Amino acid sequence: MKVLYPICRVALPLLIFLLLNTKSTAQCAHGDPGGTTAFDTTIAFGTGVTATPVKFPQFNPINGMVTCVRLCITITGVIDTLSIENLSTSPQVATFTYDRSDEITGPGLITPLSNDINVPFGPYPLTGTDHVSGSGTDRIAFGRDTVLNEELCRTISDSLTIASFYGLDSVTYNYTIDVTANANVTGGSAAVLVLTSALVNFHFEYCTCPPLVLPLNIQFFAVQKVDAKVELKWSGYDDPYENYYYEAEVSRDSRNFSSIGSLPKNTTNSDAYRISYTAPNDQKGTYYFRVKQVYANGYVRYSNIKQVVMESSASFKFSVYPNPSSGIVGIKFDNIMEGQFDIQIYNTQGQTIVQKEIVLNGQSSMQVTTLKSGVYWVRLTDKKTQSSSVNQILIK
Repeated sequence: MKVLYPICRVALPLLIFLLLNTKSTAQCAHGDPGGTTAFDTTIAFGTGVTATPVKFPQFNPINGMVTCVRLCITITGVIDTLSIENLSTSPQVATFTYDRSDEITGPGLITPLSNDINVPFGPYPLTGTDHVSGSGTDRIAFGRDTVLNEELCRTISDSLTIASFYGLDSVTYNYTIDVTANANVTGGSAAVLVLTSALVNFHFEYCTCPPLVLPLNIQFFAVQKVDAKVELKWSGYDDPYENYYYEAEVSRDSRNFSSIGSLPKNTTNSDAYRISYTAPNDQKGTYYFRVKQVYANGYVRYSNIKQVVMESSASFKFSVYPNPSSGIVGIKFDNIMEGQFDIQIYNTQGQTIVQKEIVLNGQSSMQVTTLKSGVYWVRLTDKKTQSSSVNQILIK
């Protein structure tokens, strides 16, 4: 039964809803609509267990702002060929099962995207063998049957997590698929042929705002050591029509940042912003700094990252040898003979080729790995002080 309401009782709540909904879904400042930058890739898999990395480009911050990241995988499972032929003289019953699990892990996925299915087929009655291979009522056969077409999606909107998607390198997701197909014949022998395949489409999408809509406004940003302190200084044009403030952050690993202070938007003059930071006495080494601009609606923008090395008497120096090398990568310490260090070796694309921990105990040098020809950067980080140093090596 239809119920009719007076127009005035419907129009006012509807108008309020539309106004609120418009405000809540606006992705960019000034109510401008957001855009998207998407990437697609499709990978084919056969039967068995397979693990593969899937890479997508990071978003270059000069091209705008990311407000969300969407990842969708569309899984298609296919039985290409199935045949079961009874080899016994007595009638038998055949069954078949298709088992599959998919899992993808990576940035922004606190819990993996996953899927598990079990598809039974049968029972299929088979007569006793007619001794003619490939035909007859003692055989069941079919092929090209799509048994799975599933889409799994996840949207990431947390600003701190989104920050890891900015850059000029790539983000890597790890995809694991496990597919098995089993056929059984009760009480007898059979000739079985099962072939399966899978297509997995990865759709990766950035929700974006253009750079002219949400400018960072920072035209100058510098970090300088002043005695035992670090001084952060920045300046730029402040938009009088936007509600935001600045927050300075520090990190020891260039990935995990914490606040060291905040300043309101300067509306009275064009003086530079300044915030000082004092490193703990027992924690010397490399410190990374950035400035975050925080808007009233929760969106944030980040400056470039600057680094400062706070020296200590125990700071270490090292060299790589031989350099150039035919493949061997060795490390020689110049002024220290013990300690625990993290070693990372990067290629020219910024990808991590080697990551391991080494322990120096009385020796001044050691061989750490072998590499193929190319140019690499070797970063060594003291696990106690977090101080680090980088050297380049050429492998001929």
